[in-house]
Amino acid sequence: MKVSLNWLKNYVDIDVEINVLCDKMIMAGFEVESIEDLSEKMKNVVVGRVVSMAHHEDSDHLWVCQIDVGDKANLQIITGAQNVNEGDLVPVALHDSYLPNGAHIKRGKLRGKSSEGMLCSGDELCLKDCDYPGAEVDGIMILKADAGAVGTDMREVLGMFDFIIDFKITANRPDCQSVLGIAREASVVLEKEFKMPAPEYNSVGGDIGSHISVRVDNTDMCPRYYGRTVKNVRVKESPKWLKNCISSAGMRPINNIVDITNFVMLETGQPMHAFDMRYVKGNRIIVRNAADGETMTTLDGKAHTLSSDMLVIADGESPSCLAGIMGGLESEIREDTTEIFFESAKFRRDSVRRTARKLGIRTESSARFEHGVDILNVEYAMNRALQLIYDLDAGDIVDGVVDIATTLPKERELDVEVSKVNELLGIDIPGETMVRILNSLSIKTCEENGVLHCLIPSFRDDIESRADIAEEVMRIYGYDHIVGTDMTGTVIRGKKLPERIKTDAVKQLLVANGMFEITTYSFISGKAVDTLQLSDNDTRRQCVEILNPLGEEYSVMRTQLVSSMLSVLTTNYNRKNKDARFFEVSKVFVPKNLPITQQPIESPRLCIGMYGKDEDFFTLKGVVEELIGLFSKDVEFAFADEPYLHPGRQAMATVNRNTVAVFGEIHPKVATQYGLDTRVYVAEISLDVLFAIESPQLICKPLPKFPAVERDFALICDVEIPVAALESAIRAGAGKICEKIELFDVYTGDQIEKGKKSVAYRVTLRSGASTLTDEDIERAVDKIFKKLEAAGAVLRS
Repeated sequence: MKVSLNWLKNYVDIDVEINVLCDKMIMAGFEVESIEDLSEKMKNVVVGRVVSMAHHEDSDHLWVCQIDVGDKANLQIITGAQNVNEGDLVPVALHDSYLPNGAHIKRGKLRGKSSEGMLCSGDELCLKDCDYPGAEVDGIMILKADAGAVGTDMREVLGMFDFIIDFKITANRPDCQSVLGIAREASVVLEKEFKMPAPEYNSVGGDIGSHISVRVDNTDMCPRYYGRTVKNVRVKESPKWLKNCISSAGMRPINNIVDITNFVMLETGQPMHAFDMRYVKGNRIIVRNAADGETMTTLDGKAHTLSSDMLVIADGESPSCLAGIMGGLESEIREDTTEIFFESAKFRRDSVRRTARKLGIRTESSARFEHGVDILNVEYAMNRALQLIYDLDAGDIVDGVVDIATTLPKERELDVEVSKVNELLGIDIPGETMVRILNSLSIKTCEENGVLHCLIPSFRDDIESRADIAEEVMRIYGYDHIVGTDMTGTVIRGKKLPERIKTDAVKQLLVANGMFEITTYSFISGKAVDTLQLSDNDTRRQCVEILNPLGEEYSVMRTQLVSSMLSVLTTNYNRKNKDARFFEVSKVFVPKNLPITQQPIESPRLCIGMYGKDEDFFTLKGVVEELIGLFSKDVEFAFADEPYLHPGRQAMATVNRNTVAVFGEIHPKVATQYGLDTRVYVAEISLDVLFAIESPQLICKPLPKFPAVERDFALICDVEIPVAALESAIRAGAGKICEKIELFDVYTGDQIEKGKKSVAYRVTLRSGASTLTDEDIERAVDKIFKKLEAAGAVLRS
């Protein structure tokens, strides 16, 4: 909420520095996001009068001007503008001046003649016609006769001696989405009187019923609708003070009628709308739900298709306004408007939020309705608008009121014991101090027998209990009154759960392998599983759908991590990162049934993704094998059948016949869908299965006392036989004396029979009890040959 300090001073006497005010507001619970000094945007620019003009001797378009800026001597300034005449008042940038567009103006020479500054255009001062009439003219900005005496600082002319304070308003304080709400709080922290405007105006008689009829069909979405009529409307430019107020809030002044509605919204927090009665067909206003497929064009010129859950303000034929959001194009106030209908209403916040979100519209009005407006403030805001109509002579106010409302709320009573408030706060605040603070906050309070009797105003919906009263008292009394005390009790040393310890070990290993951890959303697109080529009956297609998703890309809860990993890898690849190694530890959500009637199963998973010139299938296999090795040495590998992986470059890892991981190269078709034209490798590990493996017992052995023997075996076997099966056969044949098995060659080619492969191992044998004899070695080798033959391998000749 941006608030002008000058505007704020209309309601409370502020006699402290801006920083002091902001510090006090912060301590009262209002975060200050920024303080903007408007005067710093411009320096050394004044009002000047063109005394004389002469053509430059060496130019056919430059003028040598003598400018009176209030000094004893005129300044000579050269300009190329052709719209300047003698006697004109113009903005003059003097030597060493700064303009809002960042320009620094110094004296200099043009075609041999000195120029002591520059005559400014509206564009150079960053002004529009709504900021100052004629600011957008092609040439120098010509000032009005009432701009002030020559030498007057242009910041004074433009109302720039002001501060704009941007307050961050919390969701529980919609009453402070207004200048009056901020002023009320400022008066409390400064201990000054809050000067609430009391609207007064005269009407011209007549009866509103002869001008318009109003009907509210949906009182649930519109609990109060209030209207007044103004005839003989005189649309004209708003006065300077009103335009300054509108501009200070970041809005564009338009004309006196529109500016009055915007001013009242900013001042009171109550949005209003003015209808041009010429375009209210049938002289009827109907507050109703839109029909499905009904269309309307809003003030911004955009056409919208409506649905039956949207509330509209319609005339006798069609919608004229999106309730609480934006008016229709035909309802806007024009220069020839002669009669208007003012609307001030309360619309249900969720209705406004839902409609604004569906149509992609967010306005100052909708923001206030979404936070909630005070139903009793509706009438005050209308009267304030009518007062401005009367004061600015903008029209004649017709007698009669349209006020359609459900039951209006009364002030809520809340009784709180003083002792209970102090007990909650932990300090002793006198009851009379609490009464003074609460009354200053417009909460009518008296104390009787140690009990606070509070009447809660309608604009403070957030106050419901003792805790709320305690908070109101404490934030004004001052948190600095709270005395620190030493903590008592015992401190229990925390410790990590076993799953967390295992997860940390996994992460440490992956980081040691040069990987970076990523975190992605658990919500993904419902189309993500399609990119993985999963079959129709694949259980991973059964996703939990989000009832109110942020968008289609976050519409379901994921049942796998691969699609998210591929998206991250794609982003890095498209950004020209030559290689990448990532991992993510997260959960997948598997529903027990659809539609869901109970919480889905949350299974912890690990996903690894990599690409680059040094990466291949065996690189990833090594990482997976090392990772599983933290928990078990009995890992076995076999062919996998995942549709998103390359059919010839994928595998699964199992421990105790339980699948722990599936990994491999991404299928070329999947890679194409993600825009990847390089080989990408991924693995998905079931951490719940991995962590369920009993940790291997650590056995310490003394250094070997006896020598080892190495034997090399070159074998021939079918290409389908995995090398893991051959290693198991060697280990079974060698028995206890097998210390190490090392695969050092795999060969297929012309010298090998088709369908066969050559596999070479180096086997290290060692006994812990004695030196191996030739007989021991021969027996072990014979057993190894027999086991290998049983596994389908023979010695290569």
